[in-house]
Amino acid sequence: MDEKAMDVSQALKDTENSLRDFIAYVLREAFGDEWVDKCGVTPERVQKWNRRKAQEEGRQKLGAVEERLLYYADFYDLETILGKHWHRFSEALGKEKR
Repeated sequence: MDEKAMDVSQALKDTENSLRDFIAYVLREAFGDEWVDKCGVTPERVQKWNRRKAQEEGRQKLGAVEERLLYYADFYDLETILGKHWHRFSEALGKEKR
């Protein structure tokens, strides 16, 4: 992968992670520490996130593991969360159709 492609890839990753942080912040403000249970995805999806986190903890015996559970969600899970709570995000993100 050339340097420009790596820069674009990193920019996309950074943007996605900023979106994850924004979602978590807004929902934590709305629902408190139990926001994950009220975020709009199924309990099975949340279990999948927890399994991914546990797998990462198993691989990273000595290294730091990302603690933010939303970082283990698929991107389409973010879309589901945004869709179910758009009224909470619309001031920052605009109209949902855009």
